[in-house]
Amino acid sequence: MHTTIPTLRSEAVRLPALVVGDLTLDQRTREARRAGVEIKLSPTEFELLRLLMHHPGRVLSKALILHRVWAYDFAGQGNVVELYISYLRRKIDARRPPMIHTVRGVGYTIRPAG
Repeated sequence: MHTTIPTLRSEAVRLPALVVGDLTLDQRTREARRAGVEIKLSPTEFELLRLLMHHPGRVLSKALILHRVWAYDFAGQGNVVELYISYLRRKIDARRPPMIHTVRGVGYTIRPAG
């Protein structure tokens, strides 16, 4: 029996767009839009936003984010999470009601504005 392994290209075609409120992230084209306005993201910003949008309303710890986005297994790099969260906030929440929230002592979450 011959089993085929899907290629990255075929996997990308099946990835659905993620939607939280008026924010859309197309996983196939790697494009983000808020209220129809395109938002340019670096590869790391894209991965961080994708992780948050896969779990809307759920608070993700810095340790989990580090592990999933940067594959770090130690707490000493928590400031990189804070830095990239600030980059995303400037782009996603700029002059709009905020979607990215800090839960002090726990982590970060994304939820629809309002």
